[in-house]
Amino acid sequence: MISQYHLPLPQKESMAAEDFFSSAANEQARQWLVLRDPATWPSHALVLWGPEGAGKTHLLSIWAAQRDAVFVVPDDESLDKMIAGDVPPAFVLDEADSVAGSCEKEEWLQHFFNATKEAGTPFLLAARKPPSLWKLALRDIETRLKSCLAVEIFEPDDDLMRGLLIKLFADR
Repeated sequence: MISQYHLPLPQKESMAAEDFFSSAANEQARQWLVLRDPATWPSHALVLWGPEGAGKTHLLSIWAAQRDAVFVVPDDESLDKMIAGDVPPAFVLDEADSVAGSCEKEEWLQHFFNATKEAGTPFLLAARKPPSLWKLALRDIETRLKSCLAVEIFEPDDDLMRGLLIKLFADR
């Protein structure tokens, strides 16, 4: 029997701005996040939403790097630090819709949203669905999120898929 050799092909996934491919599927989202100052947003918070694999996390990483933003997760110590006066330039919450259905996480998000608004700190959230479909139990955070601009990023089109395949091969 012939044995097969396995080649170690480590993946070095890059989330740098120069590795982001722009197409019609993500151009609107890129315009709002990469090319616009958060001061031009209608609110201090913006929700980026779209399907898995559309590039939300890559855009979040680019935006965070440009603004020295801090990634947060529900129930971490970031809210306590903000209350104590340690406020970074901006915040990012990926998979924000995962708070839905958990009273504690929804309450944390409400307090965090209010604290960032009071501090005038930009807050970027990403999710698979727009806030109107999150099925939040806490009415206060539901109305606050519905008042934010929600920008959709679409499924990758053919041009974007070609670019992504080249990038993924280069990453490996």
